[in-house]
Amino acid sequence: MNIRDAINRVIWKEKERISEYVLIIKDRISYTGISEIPFENIDKIDRNYIYLNDDTIIPMHRVLMIKRKTDCKVVWKRGDDKFSES
Repeated sequence: MNIRDAINRVIWKEKERISEYVLIIKDRISYTGISEIPFENIDKIDRNYIYLNDDTIIPMHRVLMIKRKTDCKVVWKRGDDKFSES
């Protein structure tokens, strides 16, 4: 499963619990080199970009993983390309 499909899966199948999910992205400005983006900040996505509510645009290739905050479970990881629901 590619990143776009994984993001759409969370947005559409987990919409009641969307606040439980975050995107982990590469961030050149951050001290740690990564940042967490809450799913409720996502306005829309297209083939190449994620558009946030604050007009920030994130290229899809920067997404490293999708994580569930409640139990810190990684549900999608770049290179693995499987979506883990359990």
